[in-house]
Amino acid sequence: MSRESPRILLADPQTASRHALQVRLEDAGYTVDTVASGSDVILMCDVDPPDILILDVHLPDMDGFEVCEYVRHETRDLDLTVIVLTEPTDEMTRSYLGPMVDFAGGDYFLAKPCDSKLLIQLLDDLSDGGDQAHGAVAADSRPASCGRPRAHARLFQSVDSPP
Repeated sequence: MSRESPRILLADPQTASRHALQVRLEDAGYTVDTVASGSDVILMCDVDPPDILILDVHLPDMDGFEVCEYVRHETRDLDLTVIVLTEPTDEMTRSYLGPMVDFAGGDYFLAKPCDSKLLIQLLDDLSDGGDQAHGAVAADSRPASCGRPRAHARLFQSVDSPP
């Protein structure tokens, strides 16, 4: 990467998946700090906010949606990009994931297991100041009732992926 890459905070309670994704992101040229709990996310965002937060929903001490909402409304960094990762376990969760992420203040969401190439594609596009990575689509899912003036939360998937 020729540009200065954004600092990423990766929050995932599973040590193996957290480490594997950290290695992939660092190999792609990103600076990555990792944490395993919601309280650590909040502490890091209060003390030294990252540019991008990659947040798993299933954290041991707090629901990831609560963490996202707190970070959005209570920390000093309002320009933080939040990418929510979760493993939708049933059709209802898949159906409501977009609105839930959006309501909490997330910008993008990806289903786990996450294709690291797709995540890196999104991060590269965000680093370049773009709104959507080339060769990918973002499906708008923002409910009108959410009052925060920002981009809609988007499901990020490759064009070749089935919806």
